[in-house]
Amino acid sequence: MPAIVRDLDDDAAIILMVDANLQRETILPSERAFAYKMKLDAIKHQGERTDLTSAQLGQKSWAVNQVAEQSGDSRVQVQRYIRLTELIKEMARKQGVTEELKAEDMMKWVGLMNNIRACADEIVLNDMPDLYAFDGDNKPDLVNRIEVNYHRVTKIKPKVPISEHAEYAVWDYTESLIVDRESESIEHIQNIGSGCSVSRKYKVEGGVESLLEDMDAENIYDHIEGNPENVVLDPLETIDYTIKVISQKGNEKLIQGTYDKKGLPDDWAEFMESVFEFMSFYGWGEIMNPSVYGKVWRCDDDIIYCSVEFEDGYKSYYYISDDDTIEVGDFVLVPAGKNNHEAVVEVVKKEYFAEEDVPLPMEKTKHIIRKCTEDDFLFLCKKLRITWVKF
Repeated sequence: MPAIVRDLDDDAAIILMVDANLQRETILPSERAFAYKMKLDAIKHQGERTDLTSAQLGQKSWAVNQVAEQSGDSRVQVQRYIRLTELIKEMARKQGVTEELKAEDMMKWVGLMNNIRACADEIVLNDMPDLYAFDGDNKPDLVNRIEVNYHRVTKIKPKVPISEHAEYAVWDYTESLIVDRESESIEHIQNIGSGCSVSRKYKVEGGVESLLEDMDAENIYDHIEGNPENVVLDPLETIDYTIKVISQKGNEKLIQGTYDKKGLPDDWAEFMESVFEFMSFYGWGEIMNPSVYGKVWRCDDDIIYCSVEFEDGYKSYYYISDDDTIEVGDFVLVPAGKNNHEAVVEVVKKEYFAEEDVPLPMEKTKHIIRKCTEDDFLFLCKKLRITWVKF
């Protein structure tokens, strides 16, 4: 029988698999929890918004919202399910169900994990009000605020000596980052040099909370590997940091060290990636965007000319468009070659011209057929025998 086979990377395959499994009529809380966690991790790992047909920049809070929208659960409920996976892992750890046991006796490990998940499912299905009670402890003291202070001192030897007593010029650079749950804000400040400071502040309702949602103040940043004694340091540069964690109950934790992989907490990279994605998501706004300030409005008698690139991408070609909704970056279907066979091309430029100013004679310029749909891509792949196979 005929079948369509899609060529997907691991993350896209996980998303597709999870979406299919979530369609089951009956699914246990622990199964749903690990399904949501797998999908969230896949979206975060891709580092972009993904629905298998489009790719845009994403972030952790957006990824949670994406899982929520596609599942029908609220964002908070999705976060609770994801937290459930961590609680199950903690239950397993306390009962000695470790990766070492998994390697030694897989059947025993599976049996114990099934028991733990069944216990968690029973508690959830009985409407336990506090999921944190799974491990027998009280609700953890969550992180309320994280303050990061970064300090780099670099010695630079100028070609011309500064003075008889100063061999090096010193660049004293500091940077700070504050992530605060109460004000729902992130503040990033760079003190680049004397009289030069750059600051950015983000206030996003629900967004900052999602960055701190799963952080237990008591256990966060507990382990730092540390650099070995024989590490080779740069004699002309030092980079140090201080991280202060303030909990909802007012407790404080202070971590200090050198700002490098082994000098930072083991779980620092994941937090930084989430913050970076969060800040990058909002970009630089629109007032400096040339596609905004360079936009020319179309007159009702203007002709729309789109420059398109074929797969080889070496040269662009003009086509006339009758659809003003086509934008740069869209894929469209066009007639190509002497036999006018249909081809999928990308729009790289869109311009408006009065009839007397068109760059090519209208009668000699071909027209775009329409925007591409997923069916067009599947049909093209079928013709090229890329994804169509028979069993």
